[in-house]
Amino acid sequence: MKKAAENNVTNLPSKDRIIETVIDIFVRVVGFIERQEVSRATNIDEDFYIDGDDLSIFAMEVEKHFGLKIPPCEDWPPGFEPTIEGISDFVLYHSR
Repeated sequence: MKKAAENNVTNLPSKDRIIETVIDIFVRVVGFIERQEVSRATNIDEDFYIDGDDLSIFAMEVEKHFGLKIPPCEDWPPGFEPTIEGISDFVLYHSR
């Protein structure tokens, strides 16, 4: 039994892979940002002027890609930062 549980953990994508995927989704959805302008520290609320519709589509695409159901913002953990890395941590946490 323990071996099966360990295999499930090893099947998770690495954090770096999740970050790259989240960046790719963000760039594709927003459409006017170049890939090289986005890093793990990019704050999706503060670094670019993006409307709520694009942010909603981005969240839905992240959910869809990773097979998650992301709870409403008010249910997110305290101190969550809407950075690419913060979103990737959130995905990794909910993928376990």
